[in-house]
Amino acid sequence: MKAFVKTRKGKIVLTVTAMLLLLLLRPGRSQRTEVTVERPDRRDLIEMIPASGTIRPVVEVRITPDVSGEVVELFVREGDSVEAGDLLLKIRQDLYLSQVEQAGASLGSLRAECARQRAEVRQARLNHDRNRQLFELNAVSAAEFQASKTALEVAESGLRAAEYAIRSGEAQLKEAKENLLKTTLYAPIQGTVSRIGVEKGERVVGTSQMAGTELLRIADFSRMEVSVEVGEGDIVRIEPGDSVRVEVDAYPGRYFRGWVTQIANSAKNLDERFNQVTNFAVRIELLSDSVKFLPGMSAAVSIRTDESRDCLTLPVESIFNRSKETFVWTVGPKNTAQARRVTTGIQQMDRIEIRTGLSEEDQVVTGPSDIIAKELTEGQRLKVSGKK
Repeated sequence: MKAFVKTRKGKIVLTVTAMLLLLLLRPGRSQRTEVTVERPDRRDLIEMIPASGTIRPVVEVRITPDVSGEVVELFVREGDSVEAGDLLLKIRQDLYLSQVEQAGASLGSLRAECARQRAEVRQARLNHDRNRQLFELNAVSAAEFQASKTALEVAESGLRAAEYAIRSGEAQLKEAKENLLKTTLYAPIQGTVSRIGVEKGERVVGTSQMAGTELLRIADFSRMEVSVEVGEGDIVRIEPGDSVRVEVDAYPGRYFRGWVTQIANSAKNLDERFNQVTNFAVRIELLSDSVKFLPGMSAAVSIRTDESRDCLTLPVESIFNRSKETFVWTVGPKNTAQARRVTTGIQQMDRIEIRTGLSEEDQVVTGPSDIIAKELTEGQRLKVSGKK
């Protein structure tokens, strides 16, 4: 009987001991989550928006002909410097000389016809005046008087038509002469011939018929710019005049300055149905006279949009969002996790500005990032393994 009692008491002790061990080993009671912490520190932050693009001249003029024909003379080569008004090329003039001669001959014929019409008007007016006097003396009938009046009106109408024809002929002659002048092309600006798209003997098409053949380009290489594309999430923070740091692949290890000169008002892919990325073109003028930039060079830019001096900062990975609000985890009494709502400011690389909600004395959980966003709960026990 005594043995049975002892055995039963032993089983009860073992059961109670096992229950106590389970309670002690329950998560949240004895098990702690290992995290790294950091106190907010004060720094100067500068917000930069990165982008990449190619270098091109700020001013580049495309030369296209107004008339069609064969290029018979080409007076420049790529790389030549030209002044405004310098002769660039000539298009064959035979056809346009013939058009000027035809228009001139047609105008001469029209003027002769007009002179004949004036003579007819003078003669008809004399006949009508004589018939008026005779009609007043009852020397001619009313029918004869009316016939002379009608003849005068017809002659005057013919004279007006001849004068209109002369004006039309003069306009045609003027157009023919202008087309003849357009066969000789001159430089519209001072600059450098950056590209030649035709050869001597090649036929070109004038803009009067279609888009026209691009003959050559003249660029001002003293002013160069970088053309980049910026996403819709960043474009609202960029303004004309923002300063820019530029890195050019052709000059590794060197940095150049620039400034935003122009921002597109509409997206580049506005009409593209299947492209989900919306980008806006931004033009950045380079501010450097010490090196030579060439069109087509690749460049990476950092557009400076904002700055904050002596502000509280934290690593970006310490921030998480819930219900459209921003929080961080702080270390509370007895090393427990406490969610703290904060407001943030600008971001620079891996640091972000904390405007409200924290002080320099707070300990903030900075990692691991997956635990911060998904696993930590209010009041959870923490094991601080060290500062990041």
